[in-house]
Amino acid sequence: MMDPERVRAQLDRILASATFSGAERASNFLRFVVLRALSGRAGEIKESVIAVEALGRSPSFDSKSDPIVRVEAGRLRDRLDLFYRKEGTGDPILISLPKGGYVPEFSERQEPVLASGRASSVISWAGWALFALAAAALLSLYFHKPPASPLQFRLSILPPENSSFEGFAISPDGSTMAFTADWKGRTVLWIRGLNALEAKPLAGTDYASHPFWSPDNRSIGFFTYSKLKLIDVSGGPTRDIADVVVGRGASWSREGVIIFAPKPSGALYQVSANGGAPIAVTSLDTSRAETFHALPHFLPDGRRFLYLAASARPGASAIRVGSLDGKTSKTLLAGDAGAAYVQASPSRAASLLFVHDGVLMAQPFDVSSLALRGEKSVVAQQARYRRWREPGFSVSGNGLLLYRPGVAEGRRFTWFNRQGKALESIGVPNEFAAFNLSPDDRYLALWAEEDPVTPLPTVWLMDLSREAAVSRFSDVGAAEAAFLPVWSPDGRELLFSLGDERRMRLVRKSLNGGPVQRVLDSDGPKFPSDWSSDGRSVAFSSQWPDFRDMHIWLVELGSGSPPRAFAQRPYPEMGGYFVPADKGKAPQRIAYSSGETGRYEVYVHDLAASGRRWTVSTNGGWLPHWRRDGRELFYVALDGTLMSVSVRDGAAFEVGSPQPLFPTGLRPTPIQAITNQYSVSRDGERILLNSRIPTASGEAIAAVVGW
Repeated sequence: MMDPERVRAQLDRILASATFSGAERASNFLRFVVLRALSGRAGEIKESVIAVEALGRSPSFDSKSDPIVRVEAGRLRDRLDLFYRKEGTGDPILISLPKGGYVPEFSERQEPVLASGRASSVISWAGWALFALAAAALLSLYFHKPPASPLQFRLSILPPENSSFEGFAISPDGSTMAFTADWKGRTVLWIRGLNALEAKPLAGTDYASHPFWSPDNRSIGFFTYSKLKLIDVSGGPTRDIADVVVGRGASWSREGVIIFAPKPSGALYQVSANGGAPIAVTSLDTSRAETFHALPHFLPDGRRFLYLAASARPGASAIRVGSLDGKTSKTLLAGDAGAAYVQASPSRAASLLFVHDGVLMAQPFDVSSLALRGEKSVVAQQARYRRWREPGFSVSGNGLLLYRPGVAEGRRFTWFNRQGKALESIGVPNEFAAFNLSPDDRYLALWAEEDPVTPLPTVWLMDLSREAAVSRFSDVGAAEAAFLPVWSPDGRELLFSLGDERRMRLVRKSLNGGPVQRVLDSDGPKFPSDWSSDGRSVAFSSQWPDFRDMHIWLVELGSGSPPRAFAQRPYPEMGGYFVPADKGKAPQRIAYSSGETGRYEVYVHDLAASGRRWTVSTNGGWLPHWRRDGRELFYVALDGTLMSVSVRDGAAFEVGSPQPLFPTGLRPTPIQAITNQYSVSRDGERILLNSRIPTASGEAIAAVVGW
């Protein structure tokens, strides 16, 4: 039997290594299973015990709905392989975690042996560590010398630790994956070679979304809040290419033309990869009730392209073909996401790839005549995608396919106490993107970015007193987008915005029904965040007028006065929330988040003439919320922890030191940064979150060759 002291010494060496530095979950997992095994308690090394005692899950942990142990076990195996290829190259004691179980194995390193007069290496840990490289080499051979018969490989790619994939794209040559995921509280662009175990973030890509590749595999394009940008794969400064409002996909041709969707509504535009003035390349077909074009994909000639034409008419959205010269316009098939073209291979005809009702499908496609031929075939039975916004897959020029297996993620409203213990789940799983709790805790005003009937965002209402009954609140037949409902202080009305990025109206509507009443009608987008406790003022965020950064605006209801900018500084500021005031009195201060320091921080600003400002967060934060009595301020730290700050508002206004409550899993993505993601009960003792429901497939992305 292996000497326990030698194993403990090896464990300490592994945990102190650079490979395990910052990997808290992997370290806790490894320490737990090794020490239990050494103490003769291997029988206690079970999935449920690991989840609770090593990974911090609650005693009610259910492995069927939460795959964290399986996911972290895979990551731990990868890190152990990496350690023994780097710092532990010459270590005599090997600690491993066999696949299919969680009880660790301890062994002595074996030296190579000679047999029958020739070298025959003994398979050891190194063979497994080199498996990824061998697989990559095999994939390379597959691409350069196709087999005579179909040969399929499937690999799983995990996101960085404590993070999840947002958007992703495979390079044209199939060698490298670009994706967006969290890094230090910000969504950034990452790259990972498929023959590598680690991904690396690219500096200067904060709040990136919708990555896409240059045709030469050297650069990556992406969107931020206000820009279409490019960056070299090797890193370096980013390059601004065009202004955007909310990007919805782009594609880059061999001729150096980028076609992109710069707004949440409207047409596609083209621009040179060197920059310049964008030019509209499509136009909305009003006879089809089209509301926006998105998710373009160039065909091989670099002139024609696929795109999603979203329609407000149910069932009328479609995948279409257009061209840079405007001479091509053809509908291929009905759809609610993007499509991609894949060239022919010895085992596959040239095909169109698309998702239909969550099934990834392929159909032979004649690119010269733009005609679909033959029968559709199923590539993956379950592919997760975002209707109208993300296709859920990416394919390289040589046919390597990435997709997210499983069904759509789904969320469920859950009450938590201040220690993070789940108290009660509400309603059925949902896909709402934002919500607001009514002042009496009876209703939820809901915002659906992805409505099942229309590509336009809509407002819904949930009655918590009637078994969480849900009904649509905005008029789906109005053929215009509805955004971000906020409550009147008496809880009898909702205020939200209607329109598009060119012009939005602020309207109010009673819960008892009746028509909407116009509050403000002016140029530019408007994303409401709060309605003051005296009922006289509304705060909203907008990129108007420069469409470069988000700013906070205030409008006084019923005054006829135009909105006034709370501040227009050269960095994003958003999410203004008025401090509650005594009945009938105007609010004296407003809390908000600002990117002044290069990361989001929470501030409180005096609305009086003094204009004094107090810094609330100490290490980054966003989405502030007041307790109803104004004596406590909540916000979300950049790592997702809900924070609490005591407030004194007497002779002088004072804020205390932030205190952590519990992790929420929230991150300030471009959408979540301007939408409400949690609510606090009237007494401040319960927190409402729309928590993710873990899927059986977890967070992995599937990579498939030979499909």
